[in-house]
Amino acid sequence: MPHTRSPLTVFLFVACAVAGARGAAAQCTPMNPSFEIAGSSGNNFAGWNQYGTVGTSTGAIHGSVAARVSGLNNGTWDFSRYWQQIACDPGERWAGSVYVMHPSSRPLTGLSKALVNIEWRGAGGNLISYDSFTAADASTPADVGRVFTFQSSPAPSGTVSLRLLVGTQQQPGQPVPDVVYDQVTFYSLASPTVEESQWSDFPSGRTVGFSGRTWRVKGPGYYGPGPSSYGATADFAWVDAEGRLHLTIKKVGSTWYSTEVTLVDALGYGDYVFTTRGRLDTLDPRTVLGLFTWEYGQCYDAGYLWWNPYNEVDVEISRWGTPGNAVGQFVAQPYDWTGNLNRFDATYSDNEVTSYAFRWLPDKVEFRAWRGGPGDEATSVPIHSWTYTGPHIPRPESPRVHLNLWQFNGAPATNQEVVFDAFRFVPAGAVLAVTPPTGTASALLAARPNPFRASTTIRFAAARSGRAEIAVFDLLGRRQRTLLDGDVPAGEREVIWDGRDDTGAQAPAGVYLCRVRTDDIVQTRRMILVR
Repeated sequence: MPHTRSPLTVFLFVACAVAGARGAAAQCTPMNPSFEIAGSSGNNFAGWNQYGTVGTSTGAIHGSVAARVSGLNNGTWDFSRYWQQIACDPGERWAGSVYVMHPSSRPLTGLSKALVNIEWRGAGGNLISYDSFTAADASTPADVGRVFTFQSSPAPSGTVSLRLLVGTQQQPGQPVPDVVYDQVTFYSLASPTVEESQWSDFPSGRTVGFSGRTWRVKGPGYYGPGPSSYGATADFAWVDAEGRLHLTIKKVGSTWYSTEVTLVDALGYGDYVFTTRGRLDTLDPRTVLGLFTWEYGQCYDAGYLWWNPYNEVDVEISRWGTPGNAVGQFVAQPYDWTGNLNRFDATYSDNEVTSYAFRWLPDKVEFRAWRGGPGDEATSVPIHSWTYTGPHIPRPESPRVHLNLWQFNGAPATNQEVVFDAFRFVPAGAVLAVTPPTGTASALLAARPNPFRASTTIRFAAARSGRAEIAVFDLLGRRQRTLLDGDVPAGEREVIWDGRDDTGAQAPAGVYLCRVRTDDIVQTRRMILVR
C-alpha cells in the first residue's frame, strides 16, 4: 500500500516548537467543535460531555450534524448542556462564537433561554465563578439561525481550567424548548493569539506577489512538513517576469532546503484553483507538492488529529518514496480515517498546463483535476474528480492556502522545481466576473470570510461610474471605518476590512454592518468579527 503521509502528520516532530507559551500538553481548544463525529459510551459527540436532555439535529450550518439541547423539564432552573474542559491560566480571557437556532416546533418561551457559560475551575475541579451569556431567548426569531459571539472576563485567581458549556435553560412551567447549536469557535486572547500563531514559521517577513495576491514565504528555519530546512530568499522561491511562481527543493552546501508560500488572506468557502506547468509525474519519488488549506493552532497535541483541528484539505502530488505509486491524491485530514483519501494516477507532457482544484463548501469538498488552465475545466480532458462529504470538512475559521514543495523521508536525488501559472479563487455562490450592464442596480455582493478573525474581503459591483462609499458601522450606528469614498468606474471591485477602525485600533469582537452608498442604492450587510 502506498505511503499517504501529508503535511499534518509529518508536522508532529516540530509542533512543540511552535505550540506557544501555553504549552503543548493541555487541551486549549474545543474538540470536534462542529459536532460531526459521533461519540461513544453514551455520549452523542466525541470530545463533548453531556448532561440532561440532549441529542442530535440535522439542522447543521456546517457538515451534516448539529447538537440539539432540550429543556430539562424537572421544575428547576437547572439546564441541559454539552461541555468541554480546557486548560486556563488566571487572568486569561477568551472569545468565541456559536451558531444557534430554536425551532418554531419547540421554541423558547417565557424566560427560557439558550445559554453559553464559561465556568472557571480550580485545581480540585471546584467552581470558582462563571460568565453567562444569553445566546437566544423568546424574543429571538424562531427558525432563523444566527452566529452568537461572546468574550469572557479575565479568569479569576486560582483558575487552572475552564468549562465551556452550551445549553438550554427551561423556565419551570413553560413548554419544553429545543435549541440547535453548531460550529463552535473558542480562542484564548493570550499571546500568542490565533492570528500571531499563523506566522511563527515565517520569520523573514518576505512576501511575493502572485496572481494578484500577496503570499508570505516560509523560513528561514527548520520546520515541518518533513521536517527540513526551509529557504526564504529569492534563490529558493520567486515570481518570474511572466508572473509565474517557482518553488524548489534545492541543495546549498551540505543542506537541502524545501519551500513554502502562504496566502496572507484567509478566503473562506469557495473554489480554489491551482494551475501548474510541466511534468509533475517526473518529480523525484521523495518530493511532495502540496496544495492545501491549513490553520495553525494555539497549542498542539497528537491526540487532537482525529477531528482535523487545523482545517486541512490537500491536493498532493507525490509517489511517497516509491516510484511505482500513483502520482497524486485528494485528502481530507486525518488521511488515515476511512474514506478520507482518494488516489489517482496521470502522466504529463513537457510544459503541459494542468489545473487542480477543491471547491470547499459547508457540506462537502469537491476535488477536481484537469488538463488546461483555470478557465478550461468545462471543455478540457478531466484527470480525476472526487467529492468528499465525510466528517472532516474544514470549518470556516481562518485556514489559509499553502503551497509547498518538500522532502519526504530524505532528500531527492537532484534539485527539484515546480512552476505555477496561476491561482484563482471564486467565493462560494459568487460569479467569477461581474460587469453590470447599464441600467441595472449596483450591489453589495458579499463579505468573505464571514465570520472572520483577521480580515474580510468585501465585494461590490457598481452599475455605472460615479461616487461610492463603503463604510463599516457598529450596531449602535457608530462609524468604525471608511473603506472607500470616491469616484469609481462601473464594474466589480473588492475592498478589505482588517478589523480596525479609522484610528488603526482593533475593533472588538461582535457584529458589524457594512454599508455601500451610491447614487442608485444604499445596501447593508452584517459581518461578524471574532477575536
